[in-house]
Parts: sequence; C-alpha cells; structure tokens
Amino acid sequence: MAGPLAAIERFFERVFERPPARLFAAQIEREHLQRQLLRAMEADRSVRGRRTYVPTWYRVQLNPADLIELPDQPALSADLADTIRAQARSRGYVLANRPHVAFESSAELERGEVVVVSNDVGSPPPVDRGRSRAARAEVVRVDPSNTAAFEAARPTAPRATIAVSVPGRVPWRVAIGNGRLRIGRAGDNDLVLPDDRVSRHHGQITLRFGTLVYADLGSTNGSYVNGVRVSEIALGSTDILQLGGSSLTVESGQ
Repeated sequence: MAGPLAAIERFFERVFERPPARLFAAQIEREHLQRQLLRAMEADRSVRGRRTYVPTWYRVQLNPADLIELPDQPALSADLADTIRAQARSRGYVLANRPHVAFESSAELERGEVVVVSNDVGSPPPVDRGRSRAARAEVVRVDPSNTAAFEAARPTAPRATIAVSVPGRVPWRVAIGNGRLRIGRAGDNDLVLPDDRVSRHHGQITLRFGTLVYADLGSTNGSYVNGVRVSEIALGSTDILQLGGSSLTVESGQ
C-alpha cells in the first residue's frame, strides 16, 4: 500500500504547491494589458519616408468572463490610451490621431488570454465576429489620405490655427494652410519668435497625409510637445509646442 499512498501524497503535494494562478482564473491586471498594447504598437508600426507611424486604434479582445470582471472599463481605456500616446511620443513615433482603446468579448479565447487587434491610421477597424481569430487579428490598412488628425486645409477656411505666446509680447494666432510653416528667431521664417532661447531656424510644421507634423531642425535648446522632448511628431488639437520660452498651442480651425 505504500506505493499507492505515496503516489496520492505526491499528487496532492503538486496540487497545493502550484501557484494560485494555475488553480484559479486570476483577474487580468492593467500591467498585462499595457504590455500587450505596447507590443502591438511596436509590431504594427510602419515607416513612410523617414517617419515611423504607429496605430491609433486598438481592440482588446478578452474571454467574456474576464471582460465582465474588468473594472471601470471607460477609465481604463482612457488610461491605456494615454500610456500609448506617451510611449509613442517618447520614442519619436508619429500618431495620426489620439489613441483609442476599446474592449470586446471573444468566446474563442481562454481565461487570461488577451488578443490586441490594431490598425495603422486614425479610424476604427470594422468588427467582424464571423471570422476566425487569426483573420480578425490582421492589421486593417486604410488609405491615410482619408483619415487624419487634420484634413487638408481649404483655401478660404484654414483647418487649424496656432496660438502663439512669447514672453513680453501680446499673444497672436497664425493660420495653418497647405504649405510649410517655418519657425525660428531669424527674420526669414514664416513665424518669427523674438525669443533668445529659440534658434534662428528652430523647427517647422508641415501638412503630410492630411496631418500636421512638427519637425525640429536641429535646434540648440530642443522642442517639446506637452512636456516631452521630440524630434518629429504629429500634432493634434490642444497640443502645446514649447520652443525656448515660447509656447504654440494647436487649435481647431473654424
């Protein structure tokens, strides 16, 4: 009897010594979702010219039971989207629009499994629940000229304006059209900033694929968007570009 009893004892030892996550379905944590989203951002990035674009729409697919247990989904979606935005900007990636994260249920997934589906432009991918999981996980490609943070400006109605604030000067606004807005301290710039901390030719804003893109031109003191140093980045409404002691705020066109 010693043999069978020993085997039974070893069985229960293995069961009770296992980590709890193997015995019970552990709740999916924010850090795990964040890691999966950032992996999708890196995996689905695309290079166009000298710029690296990353997805803006992310669908997080979970087992129905995991989805039900996910707390405060709207706040979590917003928090994860902010994380994507911060990480993209810290790595110098271009976002065509503000990131968006949505959760959806998938009965094909096991408890604890996470699948992230993303697309590389600013509109949500279509949801087709009739396809297999592998087919749904394909990156949706959309013509970037039809989706952007700012569409191409019309001659009589600029799509965006820049609110300019320079220390010791009355604030003013500059309209963004279809061309290039060169910014710096020198008089030959389109936007002259009388600021000693601004380089003679500090940076420029251009309209590319319907998106406002700022590029630093090798300035001495650097360029910052919402407090993060950047070399090239897509701009969206309410973004604040800091050059020296001057600030440029992006505003939607009227």
